[in-house]
Amino acid sequence: MKKYLNIIWNFLNSKVFTYIVIIIAIIILVSTCSKNEKLKDEVTRNNQNISALTDTIITIKTKNGNLQSSINGYIVSEKELKDLNKNLYNLVDQQKGKVITLNNIIFQLKQDTSDLNRYINENKTPPEKINDSTYDINWTLSYIYDSLNYDIYKGQTRIGLTGNSLFLKEVKIKHNYTKLLDRESQINLIWGQKWEKINGENKLRIFAESAHPAYRAKLLEGVYVDYPKQKHWFTGFGIGPGIIIGYDVLHARPALVFGIDFHYTIYQW
Repeated sequence: MKKYLNIIWNFLNSKVFTYIVIIIAIIILVSTCSKNEKLKDEVTRNNQNISALTDTIITIKTKNGNLQSSINGYIVSEKELKDLNKNLYNLVDQQKGKVITLNNIIFQLKQDTSDLNRYINENKTPPEKINDSTYDINWTLSYIYDSLNYDIYKGQTRIGLTGNSLFLKEVKIKHNYTKLLDRESQINLIWGQKWEKINGENKLRIFAESAHPAYRAKLLEGVYVDYPKQKHWFTGFGIGPGIIIGYDVLHARPALVFGIDFHYTIYQW
């Protein structure tokens, strides 16, 4: 018994034991720092999601003249998103594969008469006679805002004439119909997600912008699906079979042992 106590005492006073204590202290320190960083990240993520729930769409004019709408986005797991925004969750759930980011936008095109008149290029062809009392007027309205944004409408208006054509005062013009025959519209839309500093804090912003003067964002929302990354360093405690390189305190020598061990994992692959 005294022999074993001496071995243990010698081991406790050896450099090997000192190194083991230092390694354990370093592991505990690094693990504590890692947990603190994780808590800080969790607080930042929670603040981001709270701001996303309460934020409203902001529209500004950028330096290049585009209209840009933006709003805070979510940073959540797919499961958490279901409780925060059911509509956005359903859109994510409908996708195939693993969704990393998803944006949802509903935009309107609104212009008043004064704005439309700035861009209009009207083209009318001579009336086409259908019969003695009916004429078609084919027309084209082009709104060219720039090379990437435009609206071109082609239509037809049919009018009818009644009365005695020899006496113009007795002729009445009747509007039979006006219909749109063709429409070609092109809208250049830039959208995505960005980190933007707001009141000293970095926020995930969902944005969409266009040079089309009629562009208005009615609904804008987005999510970054925060999939937990697999940890490799300092992943925690564990138990299981393994090959252990250690020190045999009973025989005072290094040893290679295979067996069941309780350990703290420094690196996992």
